[in-house]
Amino acid sequence: MTSRPRLRAVPDAVPRGRAARPQGRVVRRRRAAGLLRLAVFLLLVFIAAWAGARVAHAGDDPAFYSGTAYTVRAGDDLWTIAAREYGDARDLRKAVFSIRAANGLATATLQPGQRLVLPYLDP
Repeated sequence: MTSRPRLRAVPDAVPRGRAARPQGRVVRRRRAAGLLRLAVFLLLVFIAAWAGARVAHAGDDPAFYSGTAYTVRAGDDLWTIAAREYGDARDLRKAVFSIRAANGLATATLQPGQRLVLPYLDP
């Protein structure tokens, strides 16, 4: 006949309840670490939102991405602007066409004080 094994109490058992909770300094450190993580997370969210808003509004000025701004002076026409700004080494027909397309001009008539965007042209 075999006997059943006896159950024994384990002397080093972890107590349950209030005695098992970390005390004072440990709790404060954990809370401080948690608050620090939360602050860093919120800072990153704020930076991402700020950067997104800047990118969304960056296209408000077409010269920012597409070229430089130019104010028409008396006596200017598209050909003289193209020759002055892009130089004679380029095909001026391409430059004039690009200026008209970038500014949505139906005709080549310009008024003094009118603002144009001079697009970037590949060499």
